[in-house]
Amino acid sequence: MSLIRVVRTAAANLTRVFYVDETPTDAGGAVTVAVTRAADGTVVTSGAATHGATGTYSFVLPSQTNLDWLDVAWTGTLGGGIVTLTDRVEIVGGFHFGIAEARASDPSLANTTTYPTSAIVARRIEVEDDCERICRQAFVPRYWRETLSGNGGDRIGVRWPWLRALRSVTVSGVAWSTPTVAAVGLSESGMLTLPTGSIWPAGGSNIVVEYEHGLDRPPGRVAGAGMSHLRHLLNEPRSGIPDRLATYSNEAGTLHATVMAVADKDHTGYQEIDAVYHRYRRDRRPVVA
Repeated sequence: MSLIRVVRTAAANLTRVFYVDETPTDAGGAVTVAVTRAADGTVVTSGAATHGATGTYSFVLPSQTNLDWLDVAWTGTLGGGIVTLTDRVEIVGGFHFGIAEARASDPSLANTTTYPTSAIVARRIEVEDDCERICRQAFVPRYWRETLSGNGGDRIGVRWPWLRALRSVTVSGVAWSTPTVAAVGLSESGMLTLPTGSIWPAGGSNIVVEYEHGLDRPPGRVAGAGMSHLRHLLNEPRSGIPDRLATYSNEAGTLHATVMAVADKDHTGYQEIDAVYHRYRRDRRPVVA
């Protein structure tokens, strides 16, 4: 399953290639497409895909009003059997930086043969995911669905800060009404607060919430660090010297590494990028007993 990010209100031309082993292969007959909400399976749109090059099919996803996660199922007949391939589409409020902006950040990236748009788009997803995981906050509006355990109090914390909207609440399988959901208070820190006299019923994984979160746009330093991160990722396979090598020497044709920056869940391994990301790193969500 591949991940595709699409800006809210923008139509998107989705593509899928059907393979037999490593060879693109046409399906026997039409390929149909069904787009559903990942959260509950609600049908968003469906239709027949358009055939292009061998094994390649496309489908236009209409513009979407809400931030969301969508599943796109491509179904066709291949080798005499029915095959369904699925992609995940995330409807987002924006990107950390644009493709043209990324190319303009380094003259070498202007070469569309060496750096095709598809490669930049794929690496940008990695950059955004790394940045937001390390910083513990989203820098553009995003949708999230989360399962929580009720604590018997009037407040409960969610994973992400900068809450923008609470879309739904389900407790022990029962969905709350629109007015009840609207009465829940939202905080910058990621806290959901109920009106006086109400509580989040105690229980294990008994609450499911859907919400929107994130800033309107990333600070300039974060976007700049993201474009630097993108360049590193795009060039990693091309360089004989790892970019994460802080110091090195070359003696008689032998490379001696003296310091290798660490890459883990809290670090990219590129020191100048980590310095920026950690400047914008938030504390973990508050815990309410």
